[in-house]
Amino acid sequence: MKKKKNVREPKGNLVKEIDAAIALLARIRVMADSSTAPANPTSKATKQVSAGKLPKRVLSPDAREAIAAAQRKRWAKVRRQKKQAERAALTK
Repeated sequence: MKKKKNVREPKGNLVKEIDAAIALLARIRVMADSSTAPANPTSKATKQVSAGKLPKRVLSPDAREAIAAAQRKRWAKVRRQKKQAERAALTK
């Protein structure tokens, strides 16, 4: 005879339970961080991220240039295809 393993069966939507646990942990973290806040509350290091809101992402200058170059390349391709279509229409 085999023994049953102690496996917890979820009593509802597992995703909702996980989201609730994550929200609880986020609130606990904010409370813990606020109790150990430094003396200068206006510094960037002490700004808290509210639950569900991510900090602003900042791109490096090199990344911005790479994205801009890729966009210029895409637009050049569009213009090139448009000119080719116009030439093809004129030759017919």
